Amino acid sequence: MAIITSILSVFFLALISAAPQAPVALSAVSSAVPTPSASNQSTTLTTKEIDEIFNLHEDLVNIPSISNDEVKCAEFLSEYLTELGYYVEKVPVGDTGTYDVFAYPQALKDEGFWPEVLVTSHIDTVSPFYPFERREENGTVYHYGRGTVDAKGPIATMIIATHKFAQSRTETPSLGMLFVVGEEIGGTGMKAFASYAQNTTFRAGVFGEPTQGKLASGHKGSLRLVFEVKGKSAHSEYPWLGVSAINYLAEAIVALNMLEPALPRSELLDATTLNVGLIAGGLAGNVVPDIANASIVVRIARSEDDAVSVVQDMISGILSPVVARAGAANATLDIVFSNTTYPAPILDTDVEGLEVAHVFFRTDIPSLTQVGKRYLLGPRTIEVAHTPVEGLSQEELVQAAEAYGFILESLFARE
Repeated sequence: MAIITSILSVFFLALISAAPQAPVALSAVSSAVPTPSASNQSTTLTTKEIDEIFNLHEDLVNIPSISNDEVKCAEFLSEYLTELGYYVEKVPVGDTGTYDVFAYPQALKDEGFWPEVLVTSHIDTVSPFYPFERREENGTVYHYGRGTVDAKGPIATMIIATHKFAQSRTETPSLGMLFVVGEEIGGTGMKAFASYAQNTTFRAGVFGEPTQGKLASGHKGSLRLVFEVKGKSAHSEYPWLGVSAINYLAEAIVALNMLEPALPRSELLDATTLNVGLIAGGLAGNVVPDIANASIVVRIARSEDDAVSVVQDMISGILSPVVARAGAANATLDIVFSNTTYPAPILDTDVEGLEVAHVFFRTDIPSLTQVGKRYLLGPRTIEVAHTPVEGLSQEELVQAAEAYGFILESLFARE
């Protein structure tokens, strides 16, 4: 009780204070992100390599790969990487026929080793599919289409940058590429690979998501939950004979939204936020609803090990009166927390010459726990992803490829 009392005290203090300002996200406007000075020619792209990025990007975007339908794109990547000389493993994801593409130098395979460093992003996109379109606007050439930013921009630039880096070395670097499916539907592909590689620890991972060409210092954690309410149906002309599940669901949602200002904050990632993204219930307007539910996602701003449990306790505490009132009316309000939760990941930014920013979206990073250093970078911004105007400039693609090369130079600097 002392914990709940303390939590509620914080909650009421937050209610009487000024509402927090919304966090400032990365700008959706294309900006010139300076390309870092390379230590040698292994990061500076040739004209041929630049053209290859543009063509590869176009080919990838023109292959529809909405979540659960990524096989054609995975086949294309497998063939492309095989032709470049890499050994390709197809890592099954469930029993749907989809798979992750795991590629690394044939020389490592021949020696019986897996790579120590992974360069990785995701193949799948959200719906609907928009085909590739190349347009010139005010002297700048842009690529538009579903997945141009999230995340086929990272994939195309990662492949060319990684291959260029590997070719520049006198000895085969312990470096591989992983392109997973199912990121947009809970990270099923990365979770499958994490299980596949459960006995392996990778020295570093370079993850590709749109960060406007900057190294992300961290991103928010995630907590998913569902409200499930059961009441009693009745004719709407005799509502006292029933118990409205929707009424108790609405009461729970109002209480939850009132709690939001008191949720934990951090200096790096600002406020913890929540979103009631889906509600359902009832049969018809003239029937007292006996069932209702809501799906909620909480984006956690703190990185401590107990960050998730603290938020769970706060939610349970603020909703306990609603749960009690529902029970007194012979209804039930269950709060079901997902097992897939994690606090905010703090990421590595120790690459001199690259700008640093923080982001608020989730990634596959928490699903692959067996990684030492973790870097997150990609072209453009998440603000245009998942929209009909998803797109980025050719300049941003080139800058991202050179930034990936710079990260690899840093990771293999002492070899």
